[in-house]
Amino acid sequence: MSGKSPEIVTEGAVSDIDPKQNKALLHKMDRVILPIVSFLYLLAYLDRSNIGNVASDLVEDLNLHGSQLNAGISVFYCIYVLVETPATVVARMVGISRFLAVVMVGWSLVVLFSGFMQSIVGLIITRLLLGMFEGCLFPVITIYLTSIYQQDELNTRLAYFFGASALSGAFGGLLAWAILQMDGVAGMRGWRWLYIIEGLISFLGVVVVYFGLPDEIEHAWFLNDSDKEIIVQRTEINRHYYGEQTFKWSDVRRAFKDPKVYISATAQFCSDVVLYGFSTFLPAIIKTLGYTNLSVQYMTIPVYICGAVVFLSVAMLADYTGKRFIYLVMAGLTVMAGYIILLTDTHHRVQYLGTFLCAMGLYICVGLNIGWLNNNNSPHYKRAAALGFQQTVGNCAGIVAGQIYIAKSAPRYILGHAFSLGCIVVALLCYCCMATYLMAQNRRKRTRLANGTSDPNADGDDSDHFIYIY
Repeated sequence: MSGKSPEIVTEGAVSDIDPKQNKALLHKMDRVILPIVSFLYLLAYLDRSNIGNVASDLVEDLNLHGSQLNAGISVFYCIYVLVETPATVVARMVGISRFLAVVMVGWSLVVLFSGFMQSIVGLIITRLLLGMFEGCLFPVITIYLTSIYQQDELNTRLAYFFGASALSGAFGGLLAWAILQMDGVAGMRGWRWLYIIEGLISFLGVVVVYFGLPDEIEHAWFLNDSDKEIIVQRTEINRHYYGEQTFKWSDVRRAFKDPKVYISATAQFCSDVVLYGFSTFLPAIIKTLGYTNLSVQYMTIPVYICGAVVFLSVAMLADYTGKRFIYLVMAGLTVMAGYIILLTDTHHRVQYLGTFLCAMGLYICVGLNIGWLNNNNSPHYKRAAALGFQQTVGNCAGIVAGQIYIAKSAPRYILGHAFSLGCIVVALLCYCCMATYLMAQNRRKRTRLANGTSDPNADGDDSDHFIYIY
């Protein structure tokens, strides 16, 4: 899907590529790469969030007290945020497919052996290890997609990738509902079978990524010689937008001096607090509406499917129109409406409707904000530093999210819902600040261009020819 782009115009670069050939190449890449990376992220989200599907059973069988379950949820993100940046460096050195295959072997084993936990100690250790392995996935895949897709193609592809997190909720609910009915088979509880079977399923990802995902797109097994010639031209076009990929500390420092980065990171943190809390505790929230443990699992499925469909639709629309701010605001207001319903209405069917509203907006708030920051930063290492910081701050939200839905606040979960509502309000304010800042910067750039006072040495998004998108 082609969108309105803020990229610097490069004379003759695009016209050298035949549109039909370029479209055919994109279809080839999309058919192979997007299903693989989306499948990996679906597995990752499935394995990290299954704790929400079996929370009540874990509390009973592991003899958990007080906030011990919440600690097990939060500790995942303590290690998760520490491995994101080094993971991208190591992946470049050893190759994407090998690196991700090793990572997936690690987290598959952790999930499988989680089925044999006996105490809070086992829960903490397995969650720490899972966070260490899964923390490597998202930043590596994001940088990988950035390197093979052009700027005006990237957001829709990131949307498909990130949309797997919503689909994992639907698939996870269905899978949990089916596996939990094995309760008592071979003398084991259903939740233990859930971990064991999901761990075995994750091993499929090892084979898929190792043999299917090319380390470098110009050497991809599914491209012919003509395709590879176009890849060379596309790489040159990318260089004009993403900048030279020669590492310079000055580019990293520019990222940390840029107000856009801090505004975006704050919005990401707030929306991630809400998303992580929602996706982890949705089964617990629905259970308080009067449903049984098994019924809860399939009651989550339509909520996540609705969220995924709306997110993917809006992401494609945002790419087509070149707009970000208006969709983020609409999504934030939708989430607000959902949490207001959960806080104020006690009718079970109305509260269930509130969960749909939350899902419809949350994935947009998180996913579109990532693409927005990506669109408005250049050159390459400034963008990498900006996105790395945004994601590190955002994933710290998981530590907070694990503590706001506590057992003693059931069944209304006033603390969790109110905290989530407050966070989404702050995120909305950040979107407004970001749009205002970008509009002001664009006005200044147009003025300098009109007056002939532009700095000819400015590069990346500092150049007056780089127009910010909002």
